[in-house]
Amino acid sequence: MEAVRRHRVAELLGSQAAGLDLPDEIRQPIADLRAVSRRALMVQVLETGRLTGLLAGAGIASLAIKGPALAVQTTGDPAARGSGDIDLLVDPDQVQQAHQVLLDSGWSLRPGYDIAPGTWAWRHVMGAFNALTYDGPGSAVDLHWRLDPTLDALPVFAEAWERRVPVDLGGVVVDTLSRADLLGHASLHAAKDSWRWMRSLVDVHRIAADPATWDRSWSRDPLRRLEVSTLAVTRFVVGLPGGVPAEVLARLDQVPASVLLRAVAAQERPTAAENPFPGSESVRLLRYMLEASPTPRDLRHSAVSTMLPVKSVLGVDAKSAWSGVPLTLWARVRRLQVRSVAWAKRSPSAEIDTMIRSRP
Repeated sequence: MEAVRRHRVAELLGSQAAGLDLPDEIRQPIADLRAVSRRALMVQVLETGRLTGLLAGAGIASLAIKGPALAVQTTGDPAARGSGDIDLLVDPDQVQQAHQVLLDSGWSLRPGYDIAPGTWAWRHVMGAFNALTYDGPGSAVDLHWRLDPTLDALPVFAEAWERRVPVDLGGVVVDTLSRADLLGHASLHAAKDSWRWMRSLVDVHRIAADPATWDRSWSRDPLRRLEVSTLAVTRFVVGLPGGVPAEVLARLDQVPASVLLRAVAAQERPTAAENPFPGSESVRLLRYMLEASPTPRDLRHSAVSTMLPVKSVLGVDAKSAWSGVPLTLWARVRRLQVRSVAWAKRSPSAEIDTMIRSRP
């Protein structure tokens, strides 16, 4: 049950409980998880409709991504992935306006995300990152202005909007990503998290099962490097459906075994270490960004994003980079010192116990 919760697959296993012949002591807790998730999903769908309506009323175009929209596209059932935060994608030029709409409608930036339009920190986050999280009385919202932390790995908003498709979440109709964009987004999202969540691999499996996924010109629209890696990890961990083209399977055979083993290791590590090695998250993100998009401008973008990560600029209210960057670098050094001391004083035995408890 700990693995079911961690990998967010209660909906998947619950729908197949009879065929899997799950014992009652497992089947009932999964059913309880599904019941809680479905109640939360009803609120999520209603809130998604309310949010997209508020943004549209302010002249802001938005796409509902992941969540129930992806579930409908891959299974026909908005509850097939469970519930979670609401993910919305807007044009980068309209983020500040969307930010104000959320604030005026009862949402607020999640505690710790202390930035405001007009500051250097806000401009830096808009350029270096791709989403901010807002909490409201009925839902949490991830407001995205890019599909990925990189600049060039995935389509920009204008391209995704041009190809958008409507989906019915059960009485609430929203616009979302087209079939052409689903595999890339799902694959890179899974890779960014080091393939640690089983639900992300199930998403890729379901997308790969749709023949429309492979209706593409390989010369004009080849698979991205991390699409290939994610498909290989999916095949290794949960399998792939029939219908995947032979030329794609041939490319999966070329993915090193080290990538597959790295994915399995990530699935067995604690989801959040109490005292992680200083800088480990920055290094992981840098590795992802370099693998996702090695274009010249993304190389520069990756360096800046790693040197000045989002968490290091929060709370910096300087108006210009001349004062903001020194303050941020000083805060980063202080944070590194604190985390280094905490890491050095960690309890190895406690860390081992955490790892054992978190193993699927």
